[in-house]
Amino acid sequence: VVLNRQTAMAVKILGAEDLVIATGDTTVKNNPYLGFGDLPDMGGTSELNIESIIALEPDAVFVHTNRAIEVLEEKLNPLGIPVIRIDNYQPEKYVEEMLLLGELLGKKARAQEFLNYIQDVEAVVADRVANIPDEERKSVLALSVGFLNSNGGYRVFPSRASNGEIGVGEAYASLLAGGVDAASDIEWDADSSGTTVLVEEEYALSTNPDVITLHGTWLGGYETLDTAPFEEVIENVYNISSIGQMKAGKTRDVYIFHTDMLGAAMRHIGVLQLSKYLYPELFEDIDVDAYATAFFTEWVGANYQGVWFYSAKAK
Repeated sequence: VVLNRQTAMAVKILGAEDLVIATGDTTVKNNPYLGFGDLPDMGGTSELNIESIIALEPDAVFVHTNRAIEVLEEKLNPLGIPVIRIDNYQPEKYVEEMLLLGELLGKKARAQEFLNYIQDVEAVVADRVANIPDEERKSVLALSVGFLNSNGGYRVFPSRASNGEIGVGEAYASLLAGGVDAASDIEWDADSSGTTVLVEEEYALSTNPDVITLHGTWLGGYETLDTAPFEEVIENVYNISSIGQMKAGKTRDVYIFHTDMLGAAMRHIGVLQLSKYLYPELFEDIDVDAYATAFFTEWVGANYQGVWFYSAKAK
């Protein structure tokens, strides 16, 4: 039973999907291309149907490290059902966890092959941005698109954690893309169940970033084929928030990314696109859609479709 949709994605990439007997954590809603739609859904991690999990008699249950804390262990361990806590999205642990998952599922070679592929794609970006002078690197403020769109407020994705490790993927991607974190003094609590930090408008304005990236799971994705919702969000956030007063807002260097494109197994694709937004001349020859198509075809076994990122300059 896989209660973490990022782990469900990793299982699919490893070619071990036949071992999955149930999912949860909005896997079917947000990752319909994984092919788990006919399996039982155990619910979100805050409202799990533990009785149904027990009835399935699984060999193991995979869940996030910081969700449904202790409840699963208390209910399942006495029945001989191990609970394996793994995230498969945090940059600091991504390689380690993918290798662990490969070992647990008997797919060690496939896991290493996938990691080698990611490293090759990441090297395309790293090699090109390596020689950008510090004074020419773009500052990036990574924000929650949902929070900004709902009330004009600011929730920041930090690039570093309070324990000294790398922060969350949405902000870390800015660094991989050759940018600098405009909110580098904000730290993420790795023990928190959330991935953003609420900041005051005054602070957000003080960062005055060159670029703003907006992230969420509710906007765009595999089954979104129209950019109209993105256009509406851009218009709304300009109307109800103060981003128009920032450098990025004035130049319309505002970009929306579906969380999955920068937060987990597709981070390498999202970083390519972000790099192209930041430094269009350096990445003029890069066809991001071609990379995304290859990923979906070769590693997920699905056609590539959907709207995963959007530029405010598009309109």
